[in-house]
Amino acid sequence: MADYKFQVPRLRDADLLSFLQSASEMVDATSCSISEIGSARGEQFPISDEKWRTHPLASSDRYTIYSATIGAANFNLVVERNIASDADFAFDVLSITNNPKDGVPPEKVSRLNQLISDSFLANTDQNAKLFHNSQSFTLLMKSHQKMIEQLQRTVANVGEQAAAVRLRLEEEYNERNAQLDAQFATRQTEAEKTIEEAKRALQRTEEELAARQKDLDDRSNTHARRELHQELKSKIVARSNKFQITPETKSNRTPIHLGVIGSSAVLVGFLAYYANALSSLPAGATTAQVIIAGLKPVGLTVALLGLIAWYLRWMNRWFERYADAEFQLKQFDLDIDRASWVVEAALEWRLSQEKSMPEHLLETISRNLFARGEKDESADMHPADYLASAILGRASGVNLKVPGAEISLTGKDLKRLQTDEG
Repeated sequence: MADYKFQVPRLRDADLLSFLQSASEMVDATSCSISEIGSARGEQFPISDEKWRTHPLASSDRYTIYSATIGAANFNLVVERNIASDADFAFDVLSITNNPKDGVPPEKVSRLNQLISDSFLANTDQNAKLFHNSQSFTLLMKSHQKMIEQLQRTVANVGEQAAAVRLRLEEEYNERNAQLDAQFATRQTEAEKTIEEAKRALQRTEEELAARQKDLDDRSNTHARRELHQELKSKIVARSNKFQITPETKSNRTPIHLGVIGSSAVLVGFLAYYANALSSLPAGATTAQVIIAGLKPVGLTVALLGLIAWYLRWMNRWFERYADAEFQLKQFDLDIDRASWVVEAALEWRLSQEKSMPEHLLETISRNLFARGEKDESADMHPADYLASAILGRASGVNLKVPGAEISLTGKDLKRLQTDEG
């Protein structure tokens, strides 16, 4: 048995697959086994199948085929990657085994060798022809030498330019660094002067604040009171400029207005009806019928006048309360000013006289301060109250008889009772 093993240039997957197909047909092999890198087992390629053309390896430019085997009768061809430690990456190992007994005949072996040369050694042979021609080789070497010399000159020029640029950059850097140092020194000097001036200004401010604080401590009560007085005055002025009742209070009056209007409408309707009925009495109606028919319009008229009188009285009372509240706000504003003046006078008296203001003087200037005026009770009196007041007011005395006793009241007693009730 003859075994042959040698290295061949590495082919792409597509070229190697084409070589295996041609070799299989040449040695009458029935199939070819191909193993890719990382595959679990080899893949069989039947010779007569169209799988050769449609398989992804047929158009692959990669080098993913790890080993390929072609087996025929007493003949074996194996292409595998060279995995030896000192092997060249650009070469694969081609192994051929041919049994002298019933193996591949010499004419097919010759054709197989030609196929191997055409597939693996074509590029090598073309490059080898160049070295056999001395003139072409000389021209190649001269051209190569010129390229090397040009490359050396280019490298030298680039080195000189780089050195010149480096020197220029260093000079610019040193010059710029010196400028920055000078600018920094100038800015530092100016900053120190500014800091010193700011420190002196801050010290003067602190001294002024200390003096101001001492002054404020001496008159802190006056300052705080005046601020409070101004704030309170501002609130009072704002309330006086827009003095009005709230919408909720206004809405609470609406049912009364509606009730009075509705009641008046009902009374006017009944009054018109009964007045029409009175005017429609026959000419021969009795006196009793006329009186009965006339009582209803009269009663409705009295009720309507009473409702209107009550409504006017209620509206007048509402206006009086509104005016009283506004007058009290104005009086409160004046009392605030008076109270501030009283406090200022008391403090000035204490500072100038070094003692408190006399009580009788303080009571005199603060008399009726924040005191509400006496209410006019007659505003809420009913006409019957006016009558009773007139009778009792002009009476010199009153004698009241109660079961088991008699009470006698003079005019002074009545006035005292009225004062106590007020």
